[in-house]
Amino acid sequence: MQVIIISSNNKTHKHWHLTKAKLLVLMTLVVALISISSYSFANWANKPVNLSPASAIPHVISEQSSSESTEISASQQDAIDNFYAKQLGGLQAETIRLRMLSQRLAEIAGFDTTEFTLDEHPAQGGLDDEGMFLSSDALDSGIKQLSLDLETQNETLAALEQYLITKDNIAAGIPDGKPVEGGWVSSFYGYRVDPFNGKKTFHKGLDIAAKSGSPVTSVADGIVSWVGNRGGYGGLVEVDHGNGYVTRYAHNKTINVAKGDRVSKGEVLALMGSTGRSTGPHVHFEVLRDGQHVNPYNFIK
Repeated sequence: MQVIIISSNNKTHKHWHLTKAKLLVLMTLVVALISISSYSFANWANKPVNLSPASAIPHVISEQSSSESTEISASQQDAIDNFYAKQLGGLQAETIRLRMLSQRLAEIAGFDTTEFTLDEHPAQGGLDDEGMFLSSDALDSGIKQLSLDLETQNETLAALEQYLITKDNIAAGIPDGKPVEGGWVSSFYGYRVDPFNGKKTFHKGLDIAAKSGSPVTSVADGIVSWVGNRGGYGGLVEVDHGNGYVTRYAHNKTINVAKGDRVSKGEVLALMGSTGRSTGPHVHFEVLRDGQHVNPYNFIK
């Protein structure tokens, strides 16, 4: 076999003469070269990729995710702390409200206090300051202290309430005012000349004269303890007001209540008359304290 190579300018040429043996050797070399090349390319294509730099990326992502998670957790904790701080502030305001209410009750009881509004949210304010969130220990301590303050305030309010109720009941049961509207004092409490025998005697009540049939009213809250005719008293009504006070209304011509009736101040007990040892229509008014007669004029003047 003869191979001829001609140059591009057609001026020169080369030729080789290939024998059958040389051609076989050449083909063997070409096949071997192609096989080696194919094998090398296959090994390169199937070679595992170096994942060291790539594996660092997920690691970085994992660290970043963990960092973000930490930041979210801290943010949530700040929100929780802020929430409880606001609750603590609300409890402080409620304590102030209870203290103010205590002062209001004290004022009702007769003490001088300044005015404040109970039907509005407690007024608070101040300059804007950055401040800082309270720690868990500070929150726990603050809430415990406020709980004690609230308990103390509640006890104070309960004591004041009981005092006011008792005071009102006592006040309602203390004789106050005249047993008749209008009228005039015809005989005072104390020593006087008896209108029937002319002797010096001790008058244990106060006589108030008015028109016959005038309403005779209770001077305090109480319970009717006796009704009926009793000697010189004539038609008598006796009222027990508690706290050691008893009042008597005598010489009535008509009695409007019965024993055991509960009566209020100003309620009509009877109608004025001149029954018993009497010279004319009037009410003989007595006040007893702990079983002893006292001057009724001190309660009506």
